[in-house]
Amino acid sequence: MVKSRSFFLCIALAAILPLGAETRIVETAGSGIVIKSRPGGAKVFIDGIERGLSPLSLDGVIPGVHTFRVTKDWYNDWTAQITVPARGRLEIFIDLIPATGTITVNISENGGDFSDAVRIFLNEIETEGREFTAPEGWRTVKVSAFGRQDAQKSVFVVRNEKITLDFDLKRAAFELGSVRVSRSALNPSGGGAQAMLAVDFTVSAPGVGCFVVFDEHDNEVFSAPLGEFERVEQRYIWDGRDKNGKIMEDGVYKVRIEAEGTGGTEGAARTSVPLAVRIDSTLDEGPLSLASGLAGLAHVPVSNSGTKGTFQVEAGIVLGKPPGESRGFDTIPFSAGLSLSPVDGWQFAAAVNMRPGRDGAVVPAVAGSVKREFLKPEGGLPGVAALVAYGWVKDGFISAFGIKSGLQLNAPFSWRLGRRFSLHAAPALLWTGGDGYPQEPAPRVVAAGGLLCRFPLVSAVLSAQTLITPATGVEEFCRAAFSGELRFTPPRSNLNIALLAGGFFNGDGGGAYGGFSVCGLF
Repeated sequence: MVKSRSFFLCIALAAILPLGAETRIVETAGSGIVIKSRPGGAKVFIDGIERGLSPLSLDGVIPGVHTFRVTKDWYNDWTAQITVPARGRLEIFIDLIPATGTITVNISENGGDFSDAVRIFLNEIETEGREFTAPEGWRTVKVSAFGRQDAQKSVFVVRNEKITLDFDLKRAAFELGSVRVSRSALNPSGGGAQAMLAVDFTVSAPGVGCFVVFDEHDNEVFSAPLGEFERVEQRYIWDGRDKNGKIMEDGVYKVRIEAEGTGGTEGAARTSVPLAVRIDSTLDEGPLSLASGLAGLAHVPVSNSGTKGTFQVEAGIVLGKPPGESRGFDTIPFSAGLSLSPVDGWQFAAAVNMRPGRDGAVVPAVAGSVKREFLKPEGGLPGVAALVAYGWVKDGFISAFGIKSGLQLNAPFSWRLGRRFSLHAAPALLWTGGDGYPQEPAPRVVAAGGLLCRFPLVSAVLSAQTLITPATGVEEFCRAAFSGELRFTPPRSNLNIALLAGGFFNGDGGGAYGGFSVCGLF
């Protein structure tokens, strides 16, 4: 009966009320009236008599048609005629609409029309067009245009009224500011982001500039014109090469933005902002494989921890018969990984593998690692790091992308073999088990090694690993595995695309797999 009455009441209300999306009326069991508004604290009037502030609960309202009005400063009044039923509880929910007026902005320069691009802000929020609505009350309007001084005015907006503001813009003095570099060190012989230096800066007015590089003896080794400035934000990207196109030697260099105003700007003057950057041919920030949760090659974590503030994300898929699987997949396994170097010498990595199993089941695997770099490769000495990792594989020892169940203690070593090549090795101890957590008291020994050849646009990787069980009778799940990776980095790009291929051997035979991944290095 109540539901039937509520249905007919809604029809009646819809006929007599100017209801929009801002109002909702519900009849429930009980008695009385409840009025709620957003925002709260609004005055509630019934038949012209103030009854309190919302949210408001009232009993004893005489059944029949009553006039309800809800008011609040800076919002439009809400008014409606509502039929109060003899039985039942009436709940009224109201979204008050902010009261607004209209602001029109007229812009001129020295008394004439100003037709150049201009940005208009209402209380620091950019608007669209030169005529817009604004909430009632005190508001600040700011006008900004390239090469002109910012101008702003405060105005009191009255609901349903139009206001016109006139701005006469003045030419701005030329200023160079907010100069910053994307990284403190770069490796021009590497690929992607680590081979580039982006210099971002701002200018206040039209001008011209030049990017200049000096060595430690203040000798100019490179310069390039920046063209004419036609907007506030500017960027120049340097690839770490000298004026002859040759990669700079390792060391600290001073990069400088030199600029001056043109086009009749007031106070145009030459200005210069120097910054120091380091070129380091040993810098090796990837792109690396993250699928196993150990940042490095597919089977070998590397000793490098990355420069402070850098991070990498990666996603990939494979086909075939990956390590640890007795047969191929019905569907495609995929992975996602992340590595982060919050401070120099430390790197955190994590990965998630998802293998769509047979009969609609999903087999997940997760892993995380913490790496501490102690030495960087220099001369004939290797880079050295220590790594702790933990992985979990549902109902198994190893995932399609090499995540291993259990606790792993790893000691990555890396040797530089000239500018392009590096050799990597990583002996480890693995406490593992078949249920996703360590069960075996004695650890297995993991021996892994690989070779990395890195060019500016292409990197080639070979890596392999073998696991040695502590005693007979312990299940073999991956006696040996190997892989090859070919990674492509577009010029001046943070992205990288990798083609993957590999195989494995164990007590039951072997298999092969292939796939690809996409990563971003920042």
